[in-house]
Amino acid sequence: MAELAAASILFKQFEIETGTVGGARERFQQMVTDLVGLLNPGANEVAAGGGSDWGIDTYVGRLDDSILVWQSKFFIAWRGENERGQVRKSFNELVKKAEQENFKVSLWRLCVPCVLPPVEQKWFDNWSTKQKRTTGVQIELWNGVRLRQFISMDDAKSVRENYFPGSFRSTTPLPVLTAKNTTAFDSALFVRQLEEAGVLETDGAKGLFYAAEALARDIAGRGVEEEMRAFLEIHLDLLTVWEDHFNASAQQADARGRMGSFVRDVLQRAATSQDPPGIQLRPAHRRGITHRLVEDRRAGWVTHWRQVAANHSEPSTIDADVDKFIESGGCGNG
Repeated sequence: MAELAAASILFKQFEIETGTVGGARERFQQMVTDLVGLLNPGANEVAAGGGSDWGIDTYVGRLDDSILVWQSKFFIAWRGENERGQVRKSFNELVKKAEQENFKVSLWRLCVPCVLPPVEQKWFDNWSTKQKRTTGVQIELWNGVRLRQFISMDDAKSVRENYFPGSFRSTTPLPVLTAKNTTAFDSALFVRQLEEAGVLETDGAKGLFYAAEALARDIAGRGVEEEMRAFLEIHLDLLTVWEDHFNASAQQADARGRMGSFVRDVLQRAATSQDPPGIQLRPAHRRGITHRLVEDRRAGWVTHWRQVAANHSEPSTIDADVDKFIESGGCGNG
């Protein structure tokens, strides 16, 4: 499953993207058709052209035999008689055309992005029961909650990526890759900064850094813009974490520029930071990204960290080509 925003926020995005209610309505109908297509590969639409669409938005079946119909109404809010009237009109048109054109409607599902107030849900339940008795058509409602549940399913990944880029994240954390030998990082700047702060054992930090670098290469290799943007965002978030702790600790530094539990506090806070939409990391990744910031000369572990960085002559161990790709590969400036 994937995590999505609440229905009231999720589908409002269509209006923001298209700039018009009409554009949002068309986008919503397309989404419903694609979603129905996952459940029923034969899902189709008809074109209204200059005339009527017979009250059909999405259908499965044959118009010379029997069909199932999904009617899309882009109601961000269901207030009362206006919405009721539109529903009645669409259903009545379909029933009339089915009789005139000699085809059967077995099922009619109303799809709306909103959640109905209790009094309106009661009206719909009563109305649908009466219509079933009168016409024989089974009537169901797919409201915003139901649609959100369908879109969140693993099988609906293509729909999520197409209609809601940036609005979800996988619930499966990315794997942590480990290195058998981290001696290549012995002379790295992030290790030098730790040593300046009085950290004696650094093998764990090297392993965390390797995990973050492996993640960066993996994300760059896949080239998924959603992940690349999220990867840049988590760097910014963790830099802010470091800054907050640095500003609070610097005045209590000793004569050697060391700030007590500063290193431990930053890494603990980084490990529990919230991931941005589009990516899910493990605590080891977030700690490793913090070391990445130090290696990139954007942070440090002592008050004079800039001087330590300036005096460090070894080349960076960060894969510059990977970072360049992530920062420019469809991501602009992140």
